[in-house]
Amino acid sequence: FGSSGSHAARPATLAARDTPHPSAMAEVASAEVPQAEKDELFCCYAAMILQDAGLDIAEDSINTLVKAAGGSIEPFFPALFAKMCKGKDLEGMLKFGGGGGGPAAAATPAAGG
Repeated sequence: FGSSGSHAARPATLAARDTPHPSAMAEVASAEVPQAEKDELFCCYAAMILQDAGLDIAEDSINTLVKAAGGSIEPFFPALFAKMCKGKDLEGMLKFGGGGGGPAAAATPAAGG
């Protein structure tokens, strides 16, 4: 967290990851992503697809999408993920934007003349 701007103190693997190859789709090659993280990503993407399609986020639906994508995940993930999503405002969570302040105030003439 230093402010020196130097990468010298960082391990070479991290420094190399700071500047991914321009044609790379991700900073980390998919082969290097741990399986548990892939399982979570499969479930997240499946949930977003199901939400967008207006379908229930259920274990069977998640499994169907993961298999259709050619993936395989630990058997407990879809059930766990479906339970986590149940009753949550996923539509609100999936909205993009959000950070900035409110609308700009209209300029008003200075009082007094």
